[in-house]
Amino acid sequence: MSYLSIFLVYLMMWMIVFFMSLPFGISVSENLEIGNANSAPSKTYLKLKILFSTLISIIPTYFIYWLIETEYLFIFIQNFDL
Repeated sequence: MSYLSIFLVYLMMWMIVFFMSLPFGISVSENLEIGNANSAPSKTYLKLKILFSTLISIIPTYFIYWLIETEYLFIFIQNFDL
């Protein structure tokens, strides 16, 4: 796997983890401001979610890299009877 491939896999994993983490920790504001939606969150914790997504995405990226480098994925596909 090239460095570009590893980076693209990491980027996809990061986006999946980040979008999964967006709803966590959200609380709707009790004080509605004019011009904001009724469901607008009071605090989003985006910096924390970006940090966790960056760290957590390393695990599935390494697992996918390991599957490809050890050729377990190709062996599984070849042995899979249709």
